Amino acid sequence: MQRFIKLAIVVFWIIMASLLVRWNLPERSLPLPRPSPALESAPSLAAQEAWMSIYHQNHKVGYLQRKLSPTTTGYQWEEIWRMRLRFLNTPQTIHTEIRADTDRSFALTHFDFRLLSSGLTFHANGHVSDHKLDGHMTTGGETSPFSFPLQSPIYLPSSTPMALRGASLQVGEERQFSIFNPLSMRTDSIVVTVVGPDTLTIKGQQHNATQGRERFGTTTMHAWLDTEGNVVKEEAALGLVLLRESQQDALGGGWQEHDALDLTASAAIPVQRSISHPRTLTNLRLRLSSADNALRFSFPPRQQHQDQMLTITQETLPSLTTYPLPQTDPSFAEDLAPTPFLQSGHPRVITQMQQILGHERDALRATRYLLNWTYSTIEKTPTVALPTALEVLDSKRGDCNEHAVLFTALARAAGLPARIAAGVVYLDDAFYYHAWSEVWLGQWVAVDPTLQQLPADATHIKFVEGGPEQHMGLLKVLGNVTLEVMGYE
Repeated sequence: MQRFIKLAIVVFWIIMASLLVRWNLPERSLPLPRPSPALESAPSLAAQEAWMSIYHQNHKVGYLQRKLSPTTTGYQWEEIWRMRLRFLNTPQTIHTEIRADTDRSFALTHFDFRLLSSGLTFHANGHVSDHKLDGHMTTGGETSPFSFPLQSPIYLPSSTPMALRGASLQVGEERQFSIFNPLSMRTDSIVVTVVGPDTLTIKGQQHNATQGRERFGTTTMHAWLDTEGNVVKEEAALGLVLLRESQQDALGGGWQEHDALDLTASAAIPVQRSISHPRTLTNLRLRLSSADNALRFSFPPRQQHQDQMLTITQETLPSLTTYPLPQTDPSFAEDLAPTPFLQSGHPRVITQMQQILGHERDALRATRYLLNWTYSTIEKTPTVALPTALEVLDSKRGDCNEHAVLFTALARAAGLPARIAAGVVYLDDAFYYHAWSEVWLGQWVAVDPTLQQLPADATHIKFVEGGPEQHMGLLKVLGNVTLEVMGYE
């Protein structure tokens, strides 16, 4: 069971977010080292196609194809990519397709997004009309609607910088855009900045380029455009690098299974001092160093962060407060509501909750029943997918994401305030990315349905809270945090 923690595919969300929220620029979208007069007039773009290979530490792990086609009302943008990753020495192939229609300013009018992995499919589509984005998300054979009000034109992350085609941006100048991310099913914003001229050497050839920067929250990514306006290099999270290549080279060799990127190992945070019996820890003290001083890691009372010292104190059962379900305090409305990923109001989720709890209405005992059922029912299997409660209820298999999603939805269906936490947990001299749940029992209490822990041990370090749609917040932590074990009990 301890080894199963390494199956925490929370990092999968980070990889997907990093590749979706990045620079996908058409030709002549930003000022070039030698701007041409045609750039200012921003003529309509002709049909174009580009191929890029995805590398990790000089090993090829995937490729990407982009197509831009003029239409009678604007443009159609297509992006298809495939990656071969590794989870505990098990190769996994991930295929993603994005197709979008835009107006002549590249603002989104319609999109269709599909992600296929491990025999599972995540599908989202939508359209813009009357200052709203309406659409549907389908996974696990179930379709859920969504709708977002819009205050301004909206873009997909992959098409955002197309709006800058023909813009004469100066070095250091910024532009901000509203986006809809189909991975997280939420709206957000991206800030695009021109860094300046640069010289790149790629496969022995020098390229005069313009470097661009894209900031998404506290995450920064970069791209380089050559003198023709073509993207020649991009950088994403976890050391992933995209290089422009011919179609033959992009589809060609270099796909060795032993070279595939191992997500969990690449994202783990190693520590020098081992922790004995981590599953029984009640108190953990660490020195946390971050490259970003703006990051916050305090989630009191369980987790306190001050002057680089991070202290996690496990909750004690005698300190918890129980009460009769359902919880009716309106302040917990958000932690009781269904979401596209936590379909707690669906009849099948409600029926399953009722079968587990019967007539039990005590909040603490209900938490134990739901925890034990989730732990014993879900097969411990690494799953590269975007889980929803209904999908997990059907398949009854998965990793920490699946356990946390289903447990949290069942708890909300019972009227027990619950939410998902994501961060790291200790195993074998390192902290691995992981997801678990929290429930309200007089205070927020960490509950790990993957490890059958109530409360969860003190090696659970929370970085973000919220459902899968919030896990993109982990992008700001990856590669920016080091941990040193100072003491534990």
